[in-house]
Amino acid sequence: MFFKKKKKVIVRRNNWLMDFAIFLLGATIFAISFNLFLLPNNIAVGFSGLSVIVNSVWGIKPSVFLFISYIILGILSFIFLGFHSTKKAVIGSMIYPILVELTSYMTSYFDFYDIEKIVLVFMGALASGFGSGLVYKVGYSTGGTDIINMLISKFFKQPIGRCHIISNAFIIVIGYLIFGISTVIYSIIVVYVMSIIIDKVMIGISESKTFRIITSNETDVKKFLLSKLSHGVTILNARGGYTGNVVKMIYCVVPTREYFIVKEGILNLDPEAVIMISDVYEVIGNK
Repeated sequence: MFFKKKKKVIVRRNNWLMDFAIFLLGATIFAISFNLFLLPNNIAVGFSGLSVIVNSVWGIKPSVFLFISYIILGILSFIFLGFHSTKKAVIGSMIYPILVELTSYMTSYFDFYDIEKIVLVFMGALASGFGSGLVYKVGYSTGGTDIINMLISKFFKQPIGRCHIISNAFIIVIGYLIFGISTVIYSIIVVYVMSIIIDKVMIGISESKTFRIITSNETDVKKFLLSKLSHGVTILNARGGYTGNVVKMIYCVVPTREYFIVKEGILNLDPEAVIMISDVYEVIGNK
């Protein structure tokens, strides 16, 4: 009897030190953005926004409020969610308030008096989104609303996305009661811009586009992609849902920089072609 020799599977260990360094960089950028842009302009977004409100009403330093609140949330997280599911969120929530305190002294070195508030708000949103994206990319969190969202999701059986909307909406409403409607508008802008930047940092900017083409001029379109642009294509069999007719679908991945060349080239060959285009963030394997 012959036995197949088992292949040795090598599993790469996560470089936790590099991940932690990226987390520290992201959390530091977020803390600097908070002190330079969000706090001075009364932006009420996330748990940091709640610290802005508390600072305005009772004069409590944001770092102190965040640290005490995060200790309470960390205890609740360990009790109800367990250590393994929330350990990175708790670690982040302990470190972030310290970074907020350390970077708070930077504000005396910057003077944004002559800059429009909307510009400062956008700068805060961009920097906060970039910092948060780095934090989330390596699996960490700055705590606060992330822990609250997980608790709400567990006890009320709601999706995390919906819990995120609810918690932020609650904080923005409190901001409206304290600061007025302008805070609501600016806070919504920050939430929207941050969400876009976080996605771009976590997923990356699309370097390629997928083209799915249904055309009556299959030969010329295929020749255009293969010969003139030197891109590989895959031909898929498809059937019209209404007519039941069998058609050929051309599937092709092209660099984003050639997006318009490919689209215009196909439409020149067949103005009635059906073209479906989507982003591709990573291509693995041969061309």
